Amino acid sequence: MGARAILLLSAITLLGLALRLWSARGGLWVDEAWSAVMVERARTPLGIFTTINHDNNHHLNSLWMWLVGFGAPPIALRALSIITGTAAILVAAAIGAQRSPRHAFVTAALFAVSPIMVDYGSEARGYMPMLLALMTMVWLVLRWLAATDDERGPCWKLAALATLGLFSQLTMVFGLCAITLWVAVSLRSRHPRAIATPLTIRLLLPTIVATAAVFGLVFGAAAESTTGMQVGDYVVFSPAAIGHALVVMIAGSIGGLAAPTWIEGVATVCIALALAAVVRKRDPVAIFYLAAIIGLPLGLAVLRVGNTGMPRYFLVSALAIILLLASLLADGLGKSRGTRIASGLILALVMVASIRDNLSQAALRRGDTGAAIAVMAALSPTGASVLVDHLRPIATLHVGAAGRGYPLRIRRECPAPAFLHVDLDDDAPAANTTARCKVHYRLLVVRRRAVLSGVDWALYGRADLPEKRGGAIR
Repeated sequence: MGARAILLLSAITLLGLALRLWSARGGLWVDEAWSAVMVERARTPLGIFTTINHDNNHHLNSLWMWLVGFGAPPIALRALSIITGTAAILVAAAIGAQRSPRHAFVTAALFAVSPIMVDYGSEARGYMPMLLALMTMVWLVLRWLAATDDERGPCWKLAALATLGLFSQLTMVFGLCAITLWVAVSLRSRHPRAIATPLTIRLLLPTIVATAAVFGLVFGAAAESTTGMQVGDYVVFSPAAIGHALVVMIAGSIGGLAAPTWIEGVATVCIALALAAVVRKRDPVAIFYLAAIIGLPLGLAVLRVGNTGMPRYFLVSALAIILLLASLLADGLGKSRGTRIASGLILALVMVASIRDNLSQAALRRGDTGAAIAVMAALSPTGASVLVDHLRPIATLHVGAAGRGYPLRIRRECPAPAFLHVDLDDDAPAANTTARCKVHYRLLVVRRRAVLSGVDWALYGRADLPEKRGGAIR
């Protein structure tokens, strides 16, 4: 790789890092905050594996939270995702480089600015470490399939990456299924079954064993606990919900979060046509694309899996869409003048729209519960009490107060304290006044969620208390 190529790839990587750092501003949102609280309760690294028997425990991310410490600045708690998300840009380039330098730059650029990758690459969760492990596996499999003299292949590397990915987030198993199908079909298309089957087993058996071991450890620890495996908010399967999640996932992959619904529909049709095109020309990664983009949603729908109304369940699909789009655009940039112009315009449009989405979503700061702490601290500098209606915001307020060193007491029952924190339904208006415990409250501040993460909420103050306070209000 020449100096100009290194400079261009460095610029793309720095752009991706800058977007992730900008997106990482604001206090922890609900899922991040509950992870931090669980880690604080676990107290030790061993406890993370044996006592946090909850689907919100992304083990490697929890270990990072333990290392950084409870009450650390949000940017520090999110650093693992930022680092792995930025590293994934380079792995995306390596995947594209299997075809050509042009493919490397286009793939890296699209991954660097993709809103869904920026969002999950800048929050304290395990999705991006998981995706980095999966992308590295894709790169290794691509290299192995292109080789002809290595029958065993990188079997132990794949097993190690699968283990890291699963301990980052168990939805890694979706990607492992896609890779398994990809390898099996690719080898079967090249060799007789008597040769293809042993080759597939030799390559993937350690990965299968590692996957079983991780699931055995996680669910075995839960079975030995008094609570069993716990799940946070669980929403039963709904065709409308999974359909909406898929539309948001597609829009978030290519910079369409602010686009009208009809444009998102056109983009979905274009992705289907692109899939047909790569299958027809026997692209080496076509089976992975099909498994991730079609097979994953279809499988979850057939099994009627709950909670599939969340776009993050389809990050593997988003990765496949980005790789697919990058491949087609890079191919187009190497063809006739008209095709080059069209491909260049589409690439520029996706890049600009993605950056716009990133900036608009980052401005919301995932609902930034830290703003509630700031308002309470401004009005009652030495401490205060706040009433909440239910369990969900307790962790965000607790973590936000700890990070600021602010004495905050969180109540769930009367009598009425100085402040009231209310979770709002998505996009629901916040009333200017409300009442709890026969006391009237007036609206102080409202924050709105981003499309992919966060919650809407409002903070109220007692209407019978003065605007400026110098001491603690309980």
